[in-house]
Amino acid sequence: MTDSGSRRREPWSDIDEVELDQPDFITVIKIVWHTVRDALAHPFGRILFTAFLLLMIWGQHGNLELLGEIWPDWRGPGMAPYGEGHPRPVLIPGVPWDLELLFAFAGFFLLVLIPCLVIRFWIRRPLAEFGLTLPPRNRRRLAVLSFLFLTAVSLPAFYLGASDDGMQALYPYYRPFTGWGAFALYQLTILFFYITIEFIFRGYLLFGVAYEELRLRGEAVVFPHWALLIQMLSYTAWHLGKPLPELWGTLVWGLAAGAVTLAVRSVWPVILSHWLLNVFLDWLILKDLGIPPGG
Repeated sequence: MTDSGSRRREPWSDIDEVELDQPDFITVIKIVWHTVRDALAHPFGRILFTAFLLLMIWGQHGNLELLGEIWPDWRGPGMAPYGEGHPRPVLIPGVPWDLELLFAFAGFFLLVLIPCLVIRFWIRRPLAEFGLTLPPRNRRRLAVLSFLFLTAVSLPAFYLGASDDGMQALYPYYRPFTGWGAFALYQLTILFFYITIEFIFRGYLLFGVAYEELRLRGEAVVFPHWALLIQMLSYTAWHLGKPLPELWGTLVWGLAAGAVTLAVRSVWPVILSHWLLNVFLDWLILKDLGIPPGG
């Protein structure tokens, strides 16, 4: 700790008070450089930087707009097979929901596999600390009860949301289906999206910030509040532009799913709940529109 007469200020140790009081363009460059350098020197900064960089590459709502720059036929998920004047491109012959498959697998690669490499080889921490394993034995009963409760209390919101025009226009991303088997295969494909969306916010970002908060405030802290808020706000921001029922629902889901994940030390209960709720939503929308699988 420096004395009161020191002319050095943290975190920019080579910028003195005189320079900060009368900054020039070089001072601005120094501040930017030291901010980036100091952030990447610490596991907390590495997690924040890589999480938001990968989310930006994935694009708004995971549409991977950058992929369209090198693959002109790429349009993102959700294009109707028989759009008016805009026929759906075929990128993978024999796979009707090829756009959705690429969307889900690209997200899984960017926001699950790459963060796992960051955790193991740059941050050097075990993957279990980021919720990728099953809940510890002494928390498994809590995990089951939390999964059942979270799913049950969310069902009415998903039921009501299925009648919203905006939700019906967006979900399911692909339609129609030739039968229940095709519907099931599509939902298994989309499961990778829910693994991705829950891990990047409720696993990588939540636990990464939580461990830093615990380190700074002491192990006596049992509930890292800032970690929960940061992942919830980031998750909500990612949903900007989605139908209103879904956008406002992210505030509640982000907090509830984050709290469950912290409590049970695993992302899998919320992944399973989120996925099943959206299978239910897709089925309700198809049923309401009169186009059930095989119909």
